[in-house]
Amino acid sequence: MKLSLKNIAGAAIIAAACALPTACSQKAPSELVPVVNMLDKNLCDMAKNNPLLLNEASASLDSITSDVTVAVSFCDSIFNVDMMSDALVEYYTAQQLKDNPGKNLDAFLNTMSADEGTLTVTMSDVYGHTRSYAMSGARLKQLFKSAPMQLSFNDVKNNVVEILSSRCDFYKDAANAQSCSFDIENGFATYTLAFSRESNYANLTQGSLKGRYLHFLTPAYQNMGELAAPVQEMLKTLQIDGYRFVYTTTDGKGKELRAAIPWREI
Repeated sequence: MKLSLKNIAGAAIIAAACALPTACSQKAPSELVPVVNMLDKNLCDMAKNNPLLLNEASASLDSITSDVTVAVSFCDSIFNVDMMSDALVEYYTAQQLKDNPGKNLDAFLNTMSADEGTLTVTMSDVYGHTRSYAMSGARLKQLFKSAPMQLSFNDVKNNVVEILSSRCDFYKDAANAQSCSFDIENGFATYTLAFSRESNYANLTQGSLKGRYLHFLTPAYQNMGELAAPVQEMLKTLQIDGYRFVYTTTDGKGKELRAAIPWREI
């Protein structure tokens, strides 16, 4: 979910009070109306332009409560919303808010906060999972102002490690390895695949090993479309500089083969 905070209306129109005792005033149109309309259009366009990523995406506003709802349906199997914690979604939201500074964002945050509105992000995936994440206007302000280390940094990184670890079975089966383990090693998301014999990978070089996994990673990020760059930027803020793949033997006696893939090569 990426907020596009453009073309927000200027100051709200204030209804003049009528001099007659029986007259009443009307509530001015919310400044959230144009921003949510624009957000809805941008999300619909994102779904249309990224058919390998999204089935649909939309935004709506409850003009009475000032609650904003963003609904996103993923069609890319790499997204399992059941694994995405509240802390992770807040961390990503904070990153997107920081990418849109200025008076338009100020108007959005101030209106949400003053009206005590809530932003609710509802996501669904191909596994049949649906999950909602609610953030008050006051919380959105905090997310915008807070540094990454103030946003449950360790919990978010642990959640990302859990998500990345879930790919171990895929990589193990693809390489016909005996086992696969995951860790963050010297700033790289590292998958270590163990084989029964060194001869299982003796014909590979560092270059061919890198090419093998670029074959998986490059399409995966291409399929993310407009989300690819923000996802990579978020991982960078979590001190993850790319991927590393290590081939070794189950007994630890065989020669290791390693290939690092920094973000710029994906």
